[in-house]
Amino acid sequence: MRIRPELLDRLKHNAGIRSDDAFARTIGITRATLARLKAGEEPSLRTVLGIMQAFGLAFGEVTEPVLVEASEVTAPEPVAVAS
Repeated sequence: MRIRPELLDRLKHNAGIRSDDAFARTIGITRATLARLKAGEEPSLRTVLGIMQAFGLAFGEVTEPVLVEASEVTAPEPVAVAS
């Protein structure tokens, strides 16, 4: 999952927040984490909850799924069973 494109900039603008540092504090993250989210990094659940609480949004309004190509999916390692 990822934060919906342009959502963070829209929320910041609509709230009248001028700096990324102030916006990051509003949602409970650092400015560095905010930059990574804007670059498309997968958010933690805590970050998503911070955005939801700060702006009264639902989970689906904040996030969107990221489709993964079948070639990118790896099979899990087999688990040994003790007898």
